[in-house]
This record gives sequence, structure tokens and C-alpha cells, in this order.
Amino acid sequence: MLRLIFLLSMICLLAGPALAQTSSLLITEYLEGSGNNKALEIFNGTEDVINLGSYTIERYSNGSTTSVSIPLDAVDLDSGEAWVIANPQSEPALLAVANQTHSELNFNGNDALVLLFAGSQAVDSFGRVGEDPGDYWSCSEGNTQNHTLRRLSSICSGDTVIDDEFDPCLEYSFFPIDVFTGLGVHFADCGAVGADHTTWGTLKANYR
Repeated sequence: MLRLIFLLSMICLLAGPALAQTSSLLITEYLEGSGNNKALEIFNGTEDVINLGSYTIERYSNGSTTSVSIPLDAVDLDSGEAWVIANPQSEPALLAVANQTHSELNFNGNDALVLLFAGSQAVDSFGRVGEDPGDYWSCSEGNTQNHTLRRLSSICSGDTVIDDEFDPCLEYSFFPIDVFTGLGVHFADCGAVGADHTTWGTLKANYR
């Protein structure tokens, strides 16, 4: 009898839908505000705990192809959690929601940013490396200067081609300057994926 209950439980677990995950860490919020108010939000939408010590933010200024490296703190970021890094001279309201500060996090609307793993693997990017767009990148909804941009919940994988064309309207929603209220929390609506089809016969064959 216990064997039958176990097999039925396995069918329920394996046949039911499983929540989809993001493919990697994502840049989910970009804040280019007044003065030194600068911040990025990094979101772990994977199913794993990820140590941030192997990741850096690379800043490419004014169309440069050479970057300034900003290491993330070597802390474990749980699945579903976000990490906020800000400029240390940001105003107190922004620093209050920051997990980390770094003086090199000092970008303007025309600076490309890349989230890099292990010094060589791009897992996400913002802007277009090698392009100087003038003061900012723009689209019909707004631009990357004096705005907060929040990643759409439907985005589940990063932009790993760091020099491709950048249209911020495709993956971000726009908010006015110095909007801090969304920092530290992100929701990725990646839908659901069906588990592999499992039959009663398959389970019996595996566990008899």
C-alpha cells in the first residue's frame, strides 16, 4: 500500500507544470538620476543560489570598447532575490535600499553596461558597447538619461550580444528621474513549462 501511495505521489509531482526560470542573472533595473544618483538592480531568477563573487559590472563609457570593472560582493543571492548596487554618493533614500556601493558605478545615459561572469562571459548587457549615441539611447517611450528603467517581467534571458542594436523600449518600462521605489524587488513572469510526460507504466517499470 505504501508503495502505491509513493508511486501516485511521484506521478503528481512529475506530471504537473513547473515554473520556468530565467536563464541567468539579469539586470532588472537601471537608475540614471540627478547628481550622483546611480544604481543597478541584479536579479536571480534561476532556481539556484548564486554567489556574486564571480560577477562584475563592466562600464563602457561614451562608445569606448575598453571597460572599467566593478566587482560584485562575494555573497550568496537566493533564487528570486535582487541585489542593488549604487554610487556611494547617492542620496540617502537611494543608499537605504542599496546592498552594495562602488565609486565606479558612475554612468550617464550614453554608457554601456555589461554583467560579466568569470571575466569573460557576458550574461546580460544594457546599451550597445562601442556606440556613442550622443547623450543617451532613446525610443518612443523615453531615453536612458535622467530616467529609471525597469525590466519587463516577461524578459527571462539576458542580452548577451553586447554590441548589437539597443532599443530600450523592447525590454524596459520607463519611470521619471529618481524613482527608487521599485529597487530591490523584481518579478519575472516566465510562465510555466510542462514536465516530461510520465506514465503509470513508466513508474512501475522504474520502481518495481
